[in-house]
Amino acid sequence: MLRSMYAGVSGLNAHQQMMDVTGNNIANVNTVGFKSSRVTFKEMLSQTIQGASAPQGNRAGTNPQQVGLGVGIGSIDTDMSSGNLQSTGKTSDVAIQGDGFFVLRDGSNQVYSRAGNLNFDAQGRLYSSSTGMLVQGWMADANGDYGDFNAQNIGDVTLKQEINAQETDKVSFGKNLDASIENKLQIIEQSLGNDFALTIEETSSFNVWDVKISNGTTSSPTKQITLNPDGTIKTNASININTDGNAGDETYTFDDTNGLVINETSTGTNQVGNLEYAQNAQRKLSVDVFDSQGAKHTVQMQLEKIANNEWQIGNLSVDGIQTTSLNYYKSHVIEFDSEGNVKNGGNLDLSFTPAGTAESQTVALNFSDMTQFAGDMTANFTNVNGYKAGALESFSFTETGDVVGSYSNGLTQTLAKLGLANFSNPSGLLRQEGVFQTTSNSGDPELGPAAQGGFGSLAPATLEMSNANLSQEFTNMITAQRGFQANSKLITTSDEMLQTLVNLKR
Repeated sequence: MLRSMYAGVSGLNAHQQMMDVTGNNIANVNTVGFKSSRVTFKEMLSQTIQGASAPQGNRAGTNPQQVGLGVGIGSIDTDMSSGNLQSTGKTSDVAIQGDGFFVLRDGSNQVYSRAGNLNFDAQGRLYSSSTGMLVQGWMADANGDYGDFNAQNIGDVTLKQEINAQETDKVSFGKNLDASIENKLQIIEQSLGNDFALTIEETSSFNVWDVKISNGTTSSPTKQITLNPDGTIKTNASININTDGNAGDETYTFDDTNGLVINETSTGTNQVGNLEYAQNAQRKLSVDVFDSQGAKHTVQMQLEKIANNEWQIGNLSVDGIQTTSLNYYKSHVIEFDSEGNVKNGGNLDLSFTPAGTAESQTVALNFSDMTQFAGDMTANFTNVNGYKAGALESFSFTETGDVVGSYSNGLTQTLAKLGLANFSNPSGLLRQEGVFQTTSNSGDPELGPAAQGGFGSLAPATLEMSNANLSQEFTNMITAQRGFQANSKLITTSDEMLQTLVNLKR
């Protein structure tokens, strides 16, 4: 039989396998994370008809004479280059930009994939939607720390469906108290008689006013009224003056009981003057804190300016209740230096017993970051820890592989980090049911987090498309078809030659 016929058969087989690989690439043109393959051919063993001879004297040497026995498959290589990214808008989708594979658990074995179409099952475990295998990574502790990223610590990525309540123990306050603000005291009504009038002038001291009575010819001595920040009289003042021409002075006192009413005491006449007080030098603050069972409590207080550079905490309450145990806060003063920074009184512990619990709760109030400059009154709380219990509402991935959960209590928490695997020879991996397995030529996996140590970063809400190139695949398909046709023609031609040889007998 002719050797060319068997060479043609080998060509048919080789090009058929080339067509099989091309067809698989085209079939997976829309498969997430698919890596295409290519076929390379090699020449089969050749039959030596005559060996080579060395040059001798004046005669040249001769080359070997060999007849090839056909073609075989040299290799079927996997193209591990990255495919294009497709934005999906789905938070559970993620793609790898660069080197690396997602690590999946198949029973007790680890397998690897580039497909990032992931989801969570009823138990909160992250799995591959394509295979149902569990995604591997490192779980974070309550502070968002992972420890070491190694094979011993890696495990199933599980979302915490609920987070327990945490008691508030720290509240920080900041921003500005207006250094230039003053309280106001003014006359809204007076009827002193004999054309006498009451005048009030603010002094350079905080909450201190000069007062006197005069009709243009007769004046009383100037007296000072000192008021508390809430408008109550701190230092009483009485003014003596003869207003009716009769013997004896008449005395006017400032009565806090009726709201800073001036009382003419010598005749028993009441309400001959009314003063109005406006407490402008204050800042009301309110902040919500949580107890150990997650119940919310509202802490309210009022910062009252009691002197230049000094503010006092007043009207402090929890859930609107001012108990006797809270009265001592009235004496807590925050003192500022000449540069507007807190000098003394920057810290205060608030203790109370929440309703429904038996244990007292202490919250550290920190005022040290507050300032006192002339300007807007913006002082407020800046940071509060603690929260009520919450249920998982959604999750998302970050570029560095963190899995972040969003809960119904408004809290976001870093829960886990996806693990990635790298190989010395990723093309040496073995395909099996849509995933890759290690082989003796791929090398052992190197595990690590995304965007570190040579691992690619992640692209949230996207998927890696197949890297199959349709234009190249169609070209390969034409090449395989023409190669198959040529080899089939070789067989028919060899058959015709054999037929001619058989016909020689006739």
